[in-house]
Amino acid sequence: MTPLADMLPTMSDPDLKALRINALRLSASTTASLTQIASATDVIPLIDEEIAKRAADKTTTAVKKPRAPAKKKVVPATGHQTALPDSKAA
Repeated sequence: MTPLADMLPTMSDPDLKALRINALRLSASTTASLTQIASATDVIPLIDEEIAKRAADKTTTAVKKPRAPAKKKVVPATGHQTALPDSKAA
């Protein structure tokens, strides 16, 4: 197959979606070369197969990014640290 077909399993889901949209657009294009149209037409079923395989495998869709730990709250300063000279008193 094409080198692009070998790269499909390593691509992310948004990349596959974008590639499929571009391949559909290119296969319907009237200004693209015959080679481009043929390549786009050949890769669309492979992309659909990879998307279906990922949808069937729940482990790839259930992976979530871990959240960053919550920031610690800073205790506000008290007493003389917050007292500023009053400019009107002078």
